Amino acid sequence: MTRHNRKPQIRLPRRDFLKYGGAGVLGTIIAASTTNLAGAQTPSAETVMANLKSLKMGDFNPNYATQWSYRLAQALGYMQDVGIEDFEVILSDEYIPGLVGGSLDITHGDTSVFFGAGNASGLPIKMISLYRDKEWWIMGTRKGVNTPADLKGGKISGGKLDGRNTWVMRKVVAKMGLDPDKDVEFVPTSGASDNRLLGVINGTLDGASMFPRHRAGLEEAGGKFLFAELTIAPQEGFAAMGEWLEKNEDTAYAWVRADLKARQWLFNPANKERAYKIMVDLGFNIPPAFVNLYKVELDQISPDGGFESAAAMDRFIADLAETGEVPAGLDWRKFVDMKYVWAAQDSLGIPRRPKTL
Repeated sequence: MTRHNRKPQIRLPRRDFLKYGGAGVLGTIIAASTTNLAGAQTPSAETVMANLKSLKMGDFNPNYATQWSYRLAQALGYMQDVGIEDFEVILSDEYIPGLVGGSLDITHGDTSVFFGAGNASGLPIKMISLYRDKEWWIMGTRKGVNTPADLKGGKISGGKLDGRNTWVMRKVVAKMGLDPDKDVEFVPTSGASDNRLLGVINGTLDGASMFPRHRAGLEEAGGKFLFAELTIAPQEGFAAMGEWLEKNEDTAYAWVRADLKARQWLFNPANKERAYKIMVDLGFNIPPAFVNLYKVELDQISPDGGFESAAAMDRFIADLAETGEVPAGLDWRKFVDMKYVWAAQDSLGIPRRPKTL
């Protein structure tokens, strides 16, 4: 049975880790990692068995769709098949300090955080698989706002003014033919996206950044999704430390294969009902309206652990640099190792994606 622990051993918020630079803050905890790949050979992902029987997995989001693939990999027996018998999930925003300090083996997190932390600290943080390679750009609007012209003079929020959601909303406003600097006013809001939904419903906001799950509640209140577009964005993935990977390479190959096998199972519509039941049985609250978003959720998840292309990642990094989440010109390839995904893709008969970095 999967255990939960909301208290990783290291208590340093991930944004502070980026601000101060991980090497100085955590230097007393870890030793400098070394890379020694001489003579290393890629094992067959079809036959490889994990050298670790226990694995500590980090995640920042308690939402079922965020944990879907690896939870299914455990529930369906795919992890046990590759020798991972004890799988502990630790929920915390502090997944970077947990990863660096060794309280986590592998963690799910934002691409921007992995790359930013690796760049700031000089530590070998390696993203070994992608989870979400697309994202929905959605503007939800209040009752009475039915066209882009109705937004002129209105208030729009993406949360923090310097955050990515506000950046996305500015792009959306421009796509709808309005001037984001002159035609609308961007206002900050606190809390998460559900707070923005409430602001639109009660009329304090004319429009806001939302997610697919907000559609039902918004439409019940007379509002609508004025703009909704699925865009390429390799935004989330799984990462481990380079030193851990050197010592536990077989476990990394085994874990990625189990996870991708579960994704292939999840993407089969015949398994939809059971896929939700498994998550409900694990304790996740999934209202019927969310079940109706099965395809919408899957549209954002990479079915194979990969992303479209190196050029797509280049564009995504350039976008992140605009908001200051990563420095301009960051060499993301230093923080990505796709050999685990490629081996799993080969073993499962999935075309390699991306073909090269």
